[in-house]
Amino acid sequence: MTGRTSLSSAFVFDTENNYQKATLAHLYRNSSIIKVASFISAPPPEVRVYLRDLASAANSTANENSCGSVLAGQASDADEFGDICVWLGTGQYGEGRELNILRALNLSDSTPRITPGQLQPSTSLPPTLKIFRGNEFTKLSVLLAKLHNKYYFRMSSDSGGSVAHFLVGHLAEGNLSGWVALVGIGVTLE
Repeated sequence: MTGRTSLSSAFVFDTENNYQKATLAHLYRNSSIIKVASFISAPPPEVRVYLRDLASAANSTANENSCGSVLAGQASDADEFGDICVWLGTGQYGEGRELNILRALNLSDSTPRITPGQLQPSTSLPPTLKIFRGNEFTKLSVLLAKLHNKYYFRMSSDSGGSVAHFLVGHLAEGNLSGWVALVGIGVTLE
């Protein structure tokens, strides 16, 4: 395949946003992102703009509604993580193929527990997020509407009380076509 890139350049986030950097660091806490061997297609420039806007709108919506992640919502016991986006590109990433996503992102080394979840029809987000203020959510809603075949799942491992949340959808706009994931971290203290 042409246009392949290292995994780290497939993630899109604000490099000045410490919460988003914390999410990426937490996902790969057992290895260096630089050393991740998995390769996926590089996102086209137009897709990078969409992913940047989606990550920004998700984080603004989370901040406006007193949480760190729109996916983990107010149910998370920690707010030090922010939502990030990743371009998965073309491949078998539809619902029921969650393990393919984790393999592509090199997150399947441990034995992950994958739990499917539901998206609220009114928000296209999991029920863990309660929208109290909707100014920023309006922007997020428009961006989420561009994703088709959306679904949501959580991944937890045996270590710690953290859970990775994934909202996955297919972006098909003009000549652009591929899978996108919005990823957030939630923490449950037990």
